[in-house]
Amino acid sequence: MKLIKNILILSYCTAIFSCSKVTDQIPDSIITPSNFYKTASDADNAINSCYDALQAASESYEVWGDGRADMLASTDRSLSSQLQVASGNVSSSNDYVGWGSLYGGINRCNSVLKNVPSITDPALAVRKDRILGEAYFLRAMFYFFLTRTYETVPLILEPYEDLNGNFFPAKSSRQVIFDQVEKDLKMAESLVPDVPFTNLVENKGKASKGAARAALADLYLWEKKYQQAADIANLVITSPANYSLVPGANYASIFSTGTRNTVESIFEVQFNYSFLEGNSNTLTELFLPIGGSITAGNLRFMPSNALMAALPANDNRTSITYKNTGPNPAPYRDANKIYVAKYQGTTVGATLYYDNNRMVYRLAEVILFRAEALNELNQTTAAIILLNQIRTRAGIGVTTAVTQADVRLAIERERFAELAFEGKRYYDLIRTGRYAAVTGFTEVNWQRWPLPALEVTKNPNLVQNPGY
Repeated sequence: MKLIKNILILSYCTAIFSCSKVTDQIPDSIITPSNFYKTASDADNAINSCYDALQAASESYEVWGDGRADMLASTDRSLSSQLQVASGNVSSSNDYVGWGSLYGGINRCNSVLKNVPSITDPALAVRKDRILGEAYFLRAMFYFFLTRTYETVPLILEPYEDLNGNFFPAKSSRQVIFDQVEKDLKMAESLVPDVPFTNLVENKGKASKGAARAALADLYLWEKKYQQAADIANLVITSPANYSLVPGANYASIFSTGTRNTVESIFEVQFNYSFLEGNSNTLTELFLPIGGSITAGNLRFMPSNALMAALPANDNRTSITYKNTGPNPAPYRDANKIYVAKYQGTTVGATLYYDNNRMVYRLAEVILFRAEALNELNQTTAAIILLNQIRTRAGIGVTTAVTQADVRLAIERERFAELAFEGKRYYDLIRTGRYAAVTGFTEVNWQRWPLPALEVTKNPNLVQNPGY
């Protein structure tokens, strides 16, 4: 693995200065766990580095969750990697088939969980549990993304700090990964408060009890533990954090860089152009058209016909989800280009920054989580009430579905429209067994991504997924 290789190099360098006799001296310039984790500030910096890993590769998170399905269509500007994603036929060398940022994040979380408990700085006492809870939450999220995408992946729970680590880990089953994700999320739920911070950005951009519970509801639906999913989703809906749906007229505020982190948001990955990392959400480049009077995107993907058909003109979500540059395309170059509109970025003068937040969980999805779970528990009437909350906010009226089977499909369609381009569709169709029926892609091996070819080459204990 690229991650493992980098760690091996660092560990080897550290080991050189850890030998006996003269070389048993560690220069001050070498950072090791033993000389780094000393103060409360060190713990803060360590956990922040875990969030930094979550910021990396935002484009991949979206493509994993919405690609290979009926959400993203190719354009005349799609590169080979995007053409593969749109067609479903992804190779193991595709640019989006890579997990380095996730395992990098996992290693950082493992380091926090191993080393922060030993810090004795009294200033850390008031937030030590919260920091550990954040690390459990983030490790769970990294593994949840990994196993939903690749199915079977290595499970690594110790940081690589010396040459004694297992640098060639084998894969674990999805159920083993799910069990660890549940364990980590429950630890996070017990350690982080409902409202952990005094400022909005951190409460929406870092782990909270609501974020851990939203992820648990998601996990339980994958495992068909419907009662647990319904119960934990209800705890989010009734949370002391007071999440609420944004009014339909203000739907755009959920995604605008000027009004993000709304009352609906539970957890979103933060970007801001005024900070060094604020120009790195490449979803803006991926989805926006080529610029005219501004430097804009490259329109590598556009909305699919199926998605546009699912969002009628009278739907409050439509104009926020996708747009057309029209006959007068300024500030873009080309007329009549249809594009994804949830990642507009901040425009300052003639400069467009790639700094939209990436939504992970918001209340609308959790309401639909509970609706789905209740419907599977034969509480269809209660599920319809929840479904209609989302439809009413969208301005499209109540559902006509009545039977359990019809409501199941209505919830699926509502998730398609409501959560478009938020990285949900592929995962939804895989977990419900509806992938082939909806997409027309009957190749069973496409229901998991290939392991990265380079990682399989480097690690003799990694077995490539079937069909790749």
